[in-house]
Amino acid sequence: MSHYIKHTRIAIADSDHYFKEILIKNLACPFNSIVKNCNNGYELICQLHKKTEDIFLIDSFMPVISGLETLKYIRQTGNNVPIITYSSVYQEEISRLTAEYQNVFYCQKNTAVILDLYKNYVIAPIKNYEDYLHKWAEQPKEIMEYIQRQRNESYTPTLTEIQIMKLCYQGLSNKEISEKLNLSRRTIETYIARLIKKLKLRNKIDIVRFCVEHGYYNYNN
Repeated sequence: MSHYIKHTRIAIADSDHYFKEILIKNLACPFNSIVKNCNNGYELICQLHKKTEDIFLIDSFMPVISGLETLKYIRQTGNNVPIITYSSVYQEEISRLTAEYQNVFYCQKNTAVILDLYKNYVIAPIKNYEDYLHKWAEQPKEIMEYIQRQRNESYTPTLTEIQIMKLCYQGLSNKEISEKLNLSRRTIETYIARLIKKLKLRNKIDIVRFCVEHGYYNYNN
């Protein structure tokens, strides 16, 4: 698209009414006009004979006809104006399919992201679209790595440790716990010290709190 276009005619297809209205409000300015406001891909396709748009904004997932099918249909008609299609999370398959077409930009379903892509990658391309796409593609990996780190850092107490926590919750002393479990008092103290370290707690009171928060006080052995 030419950098010198002063007025941009925008066609939008999105089944999420609330999101679409926010997007339209953010696009509102003297240099933009919404020429097609559609709730799904079918509505947009039915209006394609009116070639009035300079750019399409299309949700990748819509009822009746999906955004991807709509995108394919638009290109089959010979219409090559820019298309921004978006989804809530990065989908590798969508990225691969959109890469098969020229002048198609895939991004996160976020008004700030869409507006940035619209202004700085399409209308006046001062940023590299491939850089954005690569960064977005890495986000799910970062999230999964974070979840895995959290899992690795978490510790699941053993049966004996759960029994000790439950007895701590019941207010028993170390001596009473040792008698209840038929273990030496020193062994119980060692177990408690290890629990505090493994669970990153401070003292026996924290063990009781942990026991309650994780429901171990209801544990039936």
